[in-house]
Amino acid sequence: MNDSARIHTPDIPLGRLIRMPGGKNVGQALEDAEKGLQSLRGESMKELQRVLEKAGDYYSRAEGKFNPLLVNAFYDLINGAIGLPTVGKDRAIDSMLVSLADLLDYYRTSGEWGDKSVQVHLSTFQLLLRTEGARDPEGTAAILSGLQKVSRKAARG
Repeated sequence: MNDSARIHTPDIPLGRLIRMPGGKNVGQALEDAEKGLQSLRGESMKELQRVLEKAGDYYSRAEGKFNPLLVNAFYDLINGAIGLPTVGKDRAIDSMLVSLADLLDYYRTSGEWGDKSVQVHLSTFQLLLRTEGARDPEGTAAILSGLQKVSRKAARG
């Protein structure tokens, strides 16, 4: 049996447009690309709001107790959202999602549940969505550092 790997190189329209005679100049192409990203940003923020609402529902349904099916669904939801905020250049929300996913992963493998640590992450998620963390980078960095401490403390028990 002869299996071969196929390497796919995607077409990058920006490069093609820049090289095309009579095409867009670099400044115009970058400006158009930025407009495209801005439209995606609005969509990603709507999706993140939906993720926050669903996460809040999972948190409420847990009623302060470990439920393996609920924790797995909660983890899958949060893990699936990682990377989405970076479309809008909001790495703070992405860092918070990674921290929450780590925490939920610990809970699902240990069989424990830390109601307050999850609540802190969800409150931070809501705050970062509302303020779009980039407006206060120092404050946001302090918040994210605190979340990492919460996750580490929960994992230590």
